[in-house]
Amino acid sequence: MSAAQHTSKPVPRENARSLSYPAQKLGWDAPFRWLKLGWEDYKKTWKLSALYGLFFALCGVAISAMVIFYGNKILLFSLGILFILLGPLFAFGLYDVSRQLQLGEKPCLSHSFYQVKRSAPNQWVFACVLIVIGLVWMRAATIIHVFYPTHADPLLEELLAFFTVGSLAGAFFLGLVFGSSAFSLPMMVDRNVDSITASISSLNAVLKNKGVAILWGSLILMSVIVGFATGFLGLVIVLPVIGYATFHGAQEAILDPKTEA
Repeated sequence: MSAAQHTSKPVPRENARSLSYPAQKLGWDAPFRWLKLGWEDYKKTWKLSALYGLFFALCGVAISAMVIFYGNKILLFSLGILFILLGPLFAFGLYDVSRQLQLGEKPCLSHSFYQVKRSAPNQWVFACVLIVIGLVWMRAATIIHVFYPTHADPLLEELLAFFTVGSLAGAFFLGLVFGSSAFSLPMMVDRNVDSITASISSLNAVLKNKGVAILWGSLILMSVIVGFATGFLGLVIVLPVIGYATFHGAQEAILDPKTEA
């Protein structure tokens, strides 16, 4: 048999496995378009959306009350871990609402619960990865704090150097967390991929669209602040709209390799 016959044929692109889906370049208007689509989804399913939003608002009230009456570092850390572990579970329900609408179905709570249950293992793997990143972040902050100038009259240059290093380290970990989570969760719902592939694809999309990603993160932050400023009532609308908008954002930012073949 000739050497040419032993040569393996190229693997078709749609069958090739990759750790990352390709991303496309986004325009500055993209985040606002996502929010508009999210609001449209909210209006179409306002009863179900308000139910989700009310749940998130009540969780915010409950956590705030616990911190006020029983607040300590251990409790805050425990609540943070609980939120990281359970938050994505409930967010999956929102992504599933948008997906049902796109499929021409009538969104229902039972279908969202099924999606949450089906995707739970992937979500918890993702949550555990975030916890590990958080622990490394805390350790890095502790190490950096050791170099804080402790003498009575520290020089301005010393303080600037300390805060610069601390800020850069914080920005790195914050960017890593945001980049890996910006589009990964809705991608797990929409394309049924594992958490690692979704996280790397999300990070790739954010790195390719740094400016737009910063704008998107700022819009999310401002929206959540508005929700908190209204005594958590604003969260009834804000969080579902952000969830739906994130789903649409993931679809636009991350391409399907099959469509590119």
